[in-house]
Amino acid sequence: MNMRAGLRAWTVAAGAAILLVAASGAASATPVETAAAISCVKKIDSGKERFIYPWVKVKSSCAWTYDVKVIWNNGTDGNCVELAPGKTTKSISTPGASYQRVDHC
Repeated sequence: MNMRAGLRAWTVAAGAAILLVAASGAASATPVETAAAISCVKKIDSGKERFIYPWVKVKSSCAWTYDVKVIWNNGTDGNCVELAPGKTTKSISTPGASYQRVDHC
């Protein structure tokens, strides 16, 4: 009887430890990736195409390749694109839009 109780307690403790480790890893992964994308993808140029369509060019100085999209205020967001280190991408939106930020997608 004592051995069964000990085995049961060990099983519960081991299961709790596994859940704790798994939960802490998942919780810390997202904020790190988000912070990296915000700080290492920057707007480098902007303008208007045909005098009314706003565009922006962003460049990655990240260490890794990320899937990103340009977010616009009052306009259509850019497509999701794979942006490698050192590369640039251009996004065009609808008239009246203004650049807001770059997000993961």
